[in-house]
Amino acid sequence: MHPILRLTACVLLLLAAGQGFAQIANSAGTASAGGLADEAEPGAAASKPKLVRNPAFYSAEISVNSQKADERHGATVRALGQVLVRLTGNPQAPANSVIRRASANIDSLVSSSGFRQESETVNGLPVYKTILAVSFDPENVDALIAGAGLKYWSADRPKPILWLAIDDGRGPRLVTAQQPNVVKPLATRGLERGMRFLLPAGTATEQASVSSIWRLDARAMQVLTDRYRNDTQLIGKVFRQPPGWTAAWLLTQGGVEIARWSFADADPRKAIASGVDDGANALAKRDGIGLDIGVAGLYSIDVIGVNSQSDFIRLMSYLQTLAVVRRVTVTQATPEQLRLQLDLGVGMKGFRGMVGTGDTLRPASDTGTGATSGGVPRFVLQ
Repeated sequence: MHPILRLTACVLLLLAAGQGFAQIANSAGTASAGGLADEAEPGAAASKPKLVRNPAFYSAEISVNSQKADERHGATVRALGQVLVRLTGNPQAPANSVIRRASANIDSLVSSSGFRQESETVNGLPVYKTILAVSFDPENVDALIAGAGLKYWSADRPKPILWLAIDDGRGPRLVTAQQPNVVKPLATRGLERGMRFLLPAGTATEQASVSSIWRLDARAMQVLTDRYRNDTQLIGKVFRQPPGWTAAWLLTQGGVEIARWSFADADPRKAIASGVDDGANALAKRDGIGLDIGVAGLYSIDVIGVNSQSDFIRLMSYLQTLAVVRRVTVTQATPEQLRLQLDLGVGMKGFRGMVGTGDTLRPASDTGTGATSGGVPRFVLQ
């Protein structure tokens, strides 16, 4: 029997039996991760911000112990986690079931990656470390975010004026633009979360406002913040409190309280860095928007180039690795093409974007063949 006819007969048997590779279920579904809610909160924005993408948000750097394959894979997964937290504003995003499933085929999300060596001086001695720099494909990552049911935190984010007073036992003092190293832990964590903070110049008036900072008096500090033509301010105080350090923070925008929190740790650097996460979480919860990746549901596609049983298995195995594909059902098989019904966590737009950057399945329009067959999108198995 001709190989194509044998394949068709095989697929028809699978259709009749309703088992085997004819149907692949993904029990993960589109359950969203915890920590994001749609209910209105005090201080909620009057209208959702416009979607703005920052290409730099799709890259991350991870320190590794070696360049071995398993180490690289694990570091790439962690890099994706950092990118997703930055893009969604949701610290629980990497734990989402759809996101975890995508980690098995993470190379399909990567646009470029490479190692480099860095050195730093510790106790007067040079310490060398290896860094893996990873950039992810924005279309694929956006489709993954939408398929996981997560919101997207637009890159058009406020840049708060940082009013920080630190008391190390000699009385509270204002941290100004002349002392950036003091707040380096906060600035570094801010970049990881996709937020930037601005330091005040340290004028005499600002120096005299330390008592207002220590009281977390937002109204008094807003007058000084307005001078920078900024409506967002992060007010904080960090002080010694045995056995370590304590920090208290208040984030406001437009005179409205966004978040208030405190933190304690033995390490003063961690106390200073604590000024980022709770504020970023609150802003992302308020400003998160849905991505236009199409509506989740059932979609039919035609696939050509499936000329053998091994091709069929390769196609089904590939579709099973796509986190946005919840279920695949073969509905028709002919010597010319295979018709599949896909249960997608995104629309066809998101599916096209995700498979278009891989080397297994391509939209037919990319290969010179007809883009549709009877209105059904057509793809080519490579």
